[in-house]
Amino acid sequence: MSWAGPGIFTQWDLLPGRVPGGVYRIGEHPYQVPEPPQPAPVNPEEQQLDSEALPDYRALHLIMEKSLTKSSALTPRIKEQRITQEERFATLFRVCRQLKKSHNKSTPLPPVNLRLDVLTRLYVSDRYSLVYCEVPKAGCTNWKRVLLAMAGNANLSRVLSQNDVHVIKNYTRLSQFDAAGQRSRLDGYTVMMFVREPMERLVSAYRDKFVHKNEHYQLYGRTIMKHYRKNSTNAPLAKGDYVTFPELVRFILDPKRPLWQDIHWLPAHHLCQPCLLRYDFLGKVETVRHDAAALLARVRAPGSLAYTQPPSGRSSATVTDQYLAQLSPETRQKIYEFYFEDYMLFGYPLPSEANLKPI
Repeated sequence: MSWAGPGIFTQWDLLPGRVPGGVYRIGEHPYQVPEPPQPAPVNPEEQQLDSEALPDYRALHLIMEKSLTKSSALTPRIKEQRITQEERFATLFRVCRQLKKSHNKSTPLPPVNLRLDVLTRLYVSDRYSLVYCEVPKAGCTNWKRVLLAMAGNANLSRVLSQNDVHVIKNYTRLSQFDAAGQRSRLDGYTVMMFVREPMERLVSAYRDKFVHKNEHYQLYGRTIMKHYRKNSTNAPLAKGDYVTFPELVRFILDPKRPLWQDIHWLPAHHLCQPCLLRYDFLGKVETVRHDAAALLARVRAPGSLAYTQPPSGRSSATVTDQYLAQLSPETRQKIYEFYFEDYMLFGYPLPSEANLKPI
């Protein structure tokens, strides 16, 4: 199993906490591109936007950006955001230490200990001194649109379909630089990631990839149905259609087979290694409106560049509960355990029925 879709070479990595030779994930092979151009100066006229004519998230971005340029006391909203970030990182560092990960000053500087697939998942904007770690189903499509706009491709970022945003090669990845270039960017840029409540992210991945009949995931569908469905008929098996949510969960939890796993449902901490890599900003989908505005203000992005918030409720708590109800109590406990570190590291409360001891 060394194929991950058209034009993508794969790398296999053992998922921590699983049995050797058990569950693996897929990472993209890096490709070489020329060094990015020098940052272009920001046009001051881009700052002259009428905040009253903008959607709320843009107006908020302008307010926060303006406040950051003043020497006077920070606004209550900026203070609140700073406190939020401090609390999130305090939780992250504490849990990393308790999980006996290596998030301390004695750890060798990244990227020494970062896996290759993580380096390929770190997207770079040299113009705005930003490094973004992609976590699928946590707003990554819209963050990629922001990165395209940051690179001067604003029109392209608006017209590309959701699928094409992930297919095009118009991105700069940290893996494209040598060790010195990687280290200088990790040390000098704002390094950020966004996360999401683990069960909502899992349900969102299932709905997007299997309910909406994503062609690439028919490969997974055929494998899942073959191994986890009794008396499957030839027609759906050939197409990989109609994978149920319980079947996907069985696939994810199976410790006996060397089945490959996918970044859309792998735990976020495995994708971005936050206990090894120093992050400067930790955002959440649940508070993306304020978090995105604060992040864009921090990197001095112009007010014309904004994160477009997706429609709400696509995989809300109510919808998520409906899918979880399809699982047996025992299976629900196992899937909570699978995402336990994400719950703890990113400060999400465990489900009330989870029989797990918080860290």
